Amino acid sequence: MTALHDAWTAHLETVRWFGGKGSGARVVHLEPLAWWTPPDADPAVRSEIATLEDPRGRTEHYQFLVAHHGGAAPDGATVLGADPDTGAAITDATTDLVALAAFVAATAPDFAGVPVGVWAGEQSNTTLTLGDTDLYKLFRKVEPGPNLDTEVLVALSGGAVPEVRHRLVGDWPAGTLTDLGNICERIAGATDGWVLATRACADERDFADEAHALGVALRAVHDQLRDAFGEQTASGDVLAGVMGERLDAALDAAPQLAEHADALRARFDALRGSELRTQRVHGDFHLGQTLASPAGWTIIDFEGEPAKTAAERRAFDSVWRDVAGMTRSFDYARSAHADPSGPGATRWADRAREGFLQGYCEGTTQAAVLTAYETDKAVYEVLYELRNRPDWVDIPLRAVSDTGSGHHPATHHPSMTDHRNTEHSNTEQSKER
Repeated sequence: MTALHDAWTAHLETVRWFGGKGSGARVVHLEPLAWWTPPDADPAVRSEIATLEDPRGRTEHYQFLVAHHGGAAPDGATVLGADPDTGAAITDATTDLVALAAFVAATAPDFAGVPVGVWAGEQSNTTLTLGDTDLYKLFRKVEPGPNLDTEVLVALSGGAVPEVRHRLVGDWPAGTLTDLGNICERIAGATDGWVLATRACADERDFADEAHALGVALRAVHDQLRDAFGEQTASGDVLAGVMGERLDAALDAAPQLAEHADALRARFDALRGSELRTQRVHGDFHLGQTLASPAGWTIIDFEGEPAKTAAERRAFDSVWRDVAGMTRSFDYARSAHADPSGPGATRWADRAREGFLQGYCEGTTQAAVLTAYETDKAVYEVLYELRNRPDWVDIPLRAVSDTGSGHHPATHHPSMTDHRNTEHSNTEQSKER
């Protein structure tokens, strides 16, 4: 199977959902799960769990959806190779609409015959469209047990989050029920929050009311999460130490941060001596994780930052992490303006930020905590952009530079030289549609 391993390794460099591009990670093992369709069907479809190993010996697991065709593969399908025993053509089933229809009919019979497509905005997962009413998300990077997104959506059961219709579970590792996907409602009449905000910023149309309503929606979701999973407390000293350690690690990969290191660390040290309430949070909250519809705001994609383990993403944190994620997102949205650092874009971002914070906490913020989380987020963004989109790194670097000069990291910026019209995101329901 070495040839197939190599074919998948090469294919991964071409797909958006693979988070290890350029890392040297290779497929070292493929573990087939039970067939979703009958094994003698044509096409026959199953999931396989790929173990990837990088040059440092670190391993990750990804779900591949694989189809076997007894005859020729359909036009447009990505062929990875041939089964050495049967000679069947092996395809990436998510590029193979015939295989996807068979997969949906086998795993979710209520949706058999519904038109199936692939969501164009996929990033860390792959999402299928089921007609106009539902979305079938296939998780890519997997860890044993329940998936965080499914776990949260089931616990919150509607309201400001989508309703789960179906849960796809596999036996992996043997004896462990692991979430591999879910079907959830597709929000009727929804507009991507990032698209809505960037259009408003480009037109200098005030976004404060929409941002206020989004703050109210986030607060309601936080209340639901606290009711469902409880809350704890955490030491500000420990949190400052963790943020400082992340900064130290970032300095190795991003030397551009070095001249600002002391000022950044001072933001974190402001937390020392305090105690914070913690709970389950979204963990990767920004405009791309929101949908605006006639029914109000919907918040999606509760998997957290993909670079973290499931245990790290499931761990309790301060709600201010999510608040900071959104204020940083307003900073990214300014890049849609013709003059991102000019007075119009700056005023727009300030108004959106103010509206959001008033909606979330009626104007009462824990300023030092919010600033620390905004700074921590900007440092993370620098690393993310360097690894994935180097031409975007100026956005968080300018926020870091402003932090270093004593300005607020989300509201004062030198000029951004190029215009962006989309934002980093791990969501399929909302990106680039």
